[in-house]
Order: sequence, then C-alpha cells, then structure tokens
Amino acid sequence: MKVLHIITGLNVGGAENMLCKLLENGNASDRSAAVLSLLDPGPLAERIRAIGVPIYTLGMKSGLAGPISTIRLARIVNIVSPDVLHGWMYHGNLAATFAHSTVGRRLPLIWNVRHSLADPSLETRRTRAILKISAAISRAPSSIIYNSARAADQHEKYGYSPHRRVVIPNGFDFDIFRPNIQARKRMGGEFAIDPGATVVGIVARLHPMKAHAMLVKAVGHARAAGRDLHLVMIGEGISSPPAELAAAIADHLPADRVTLLGARSDIADILPGFDILAVPSGWGEGFPNVIGEALACEVPVVTTDVGDSALIVAENGIVVAPGDADSFAQALVELTDLGPEGRAAMGRAGRNRTRGLYGLAEIADRYERLYEAVSGDDGTPRRTLDVQEEPVRIR
Repeated sequence: MKVLHIITGLNVGGAENMLCKLLENGNASDRSAAVLSLLDPGPLAERIRAIGVPIYTLGMKSGLAGPISTIRLARIVNIVSPDVLHGWMYHGNLAATFAHSTVGRRLPLIWNVRHSLADPSLETRRTRAILKISAAISRAPSSIIYNSARAADQHEKYGYSPHRRVVIPNGFDFDIFRPNIQARKRMGGEFAIDPGATVVGIVARLHPMKAHAMLVKAVGHARAAGRDLHLVMIGEGISSPPAELAAAIADHLPADRVTLLGARSDIADILPGFDILAVPSGWGEGFPNVIGEALACEVPVVTTDVGDSALIVAENGIVVAPGDADSFAQALVELTDLGPEGRAAMGRAGRNRTRGLYGLAEIADRYERLYEAVSGDDGTPRRTLDVQEEPVRIR
C-alpha cells in the first residue's frame, strides 16, 4: 500500500511528530510511503530521510498555494502514483483534496485533523476561511481522522461531515519515552538548576494558544505561596522570547529560576528530568503528544481542559480550566506538596495506563487497517520509489 502524506511542513510539532512515528514504525524498506511538504521541510525531515522515505516539497513560503504550486502538486502526485492520499492538518487536507481532483482514477482520500475547535473566533481569519471551505467539501474524503473525540464533535458541529469520522489517538514508543533517574541530575547540571527546586517544564512552540505567559504567572503565584519552582520552557521561539513574554518572566520569576530553550531534538532525554509537566494551552489542542510522552516517562501533568487532555491525564495529574492562572498555580502547589515519592507514584500509574491505551504499534496498525479499508486493496505495494537525499522540487 503506497501512501502519499501531504503536510504543511516538517517543523517540530504534534502532527509532524506523529507522522514521523508512523513512518518509523512501518517497514520503510519497501518504500511504500512518500511525504510531500507544502513548505520547505523543517528539522523533522532528517528523521524521515533516515528511514528511506522520500520527501517532496512545493517550496512554498506561506500556507497559500498559487498557480505554480498547484501545478507542481499535481505533477508530484503523478510521479508518486500513490494508492492512498493522506492529508495532514487543514492546509494539507485542502492540498490533498485538490490533488485528488486532478487524478483521473479512483484514489482514496483521507483527511487528518489535529486541532480542537472549542471557539472558532479564537482562530485567525485565514484559518476560519479554511475551516468554512473544508466543512463545505468534507464529504470528499473517504475518512476524516481525528486524534481527539472532542475535536471530532467540535468540527462536526461546525459543519464537517459526521459520516466520515474516525478517531485514532496518538501513539507512543515506550522504549524511547521512559523514566530515567539520571535525567534530573544531568539536566540540573546542564541548566544550572538548584537540586532543591521543583522543576516545572513546558514543551511547546511559541504561539498564543500555548499560553506561555499564563504559565509564567501561575508559576510566579505558586512561588509566592512558598514553593520553590524552577520553570523550564522549551520550544521554537522560546530562547529569544518576544517583549511581552520577556516582561512577564521578569515580573514573576527570579532569573535563576527560569530556563529558556529553543526547539530540542532530545526531548525524550529531558522529559524524565521534570518533576511536573505543564500544558497551559488556551485552545487548539487535540491530543497533545507531550502529555503522553511525559506520562510514559512517569512525570505527572498539570493541564488545561482542552481537546482530549483531560482524558489522557485521567488521575495522573490535575486538570484546570483554560486561562485560569490561579487554578493552575494551585494545581502546581498540590503536585509540589506531594513530594518526590507522591509524584513518582502518580507517574508510575500514568505510565501503566498510557502504555495500555496508546502503544505506538497498535495505533500504527489502526492506520494501516484504515488504508486497506478505504482502498479495498490487500496492501501489496505495486511499485517502489527512489530514495531522495534532498527534497524533490518540482518546477
């Protein structure tokens, strides 16, 4: 079964990471997959190339396709000649739908929605326009995969076809994400963290929906309540924060109790060193990968009730309302007061539960079964693809 995955880009993000994990979990040696990045591929492209999956790109500079890009898109689909077209995220779904319309043969189309939609007014004008278009044509795909049941409900309320719903949560590799008693000591040395402080970590790119400033305020409140917290913030755009976030950090946290890092490729080594993972998102999350990864590392979580976050965390952390810094601070206080042994017990329960529900092999198998179901094919590859060392730019 040859699948062409069409995605906006390959920067570090939840959808991009899940695509990488699916490809890595499969049998890359049969060259049965290819990836088309609408934008220039980001750092995750190296993971995909490493397993022999070719990457094509339109080289777009924004999420809007012009005439030249659409011609290139059609040519790439013709070159790859896939058995299934699989779009990822809103832009990738639309691009896959256009590509589907240019193919003069039966070709299953799948959308993959990775975003929750509690309040569409919080989205940008461009995103709202894409949502309206997508809702209008949502009968085009054979299936619409959601990684969150709540996100499926919200999109269907917005107008997406309820007859195309397939919910497949994210999956995790529990051999990669696992507890490591040396991680805290190593991280403390690298980032100059006082061994007596409780480490609260966030792993998220800089974006308004990720609510970094709210978390800074909450950590400041918990510190004012007498808890010695050290905040570690990791993600694209964080190492040089914008003025508003920098001001919030200066107002609420001592300089020796905050560490700001850009995107990292060694998250699996860093996560076990956190005492608490914080996910303060205000909106937009479907099924945050980092929650499952933290629980796999036996790290309890404080999160907002966005997407399926509460479902993932269950009893292995604390869930609060979005945007409520005071409640978030109180949750941090409660987990801090549990002490190392209490948090460790909560973390162990989180790993056991998550491992039983979200094993990567089972999740990947559900994707494979869906591909076979929509194609009516037995899954036997019909042809191979040449490995590309660099993205193929179709002119």
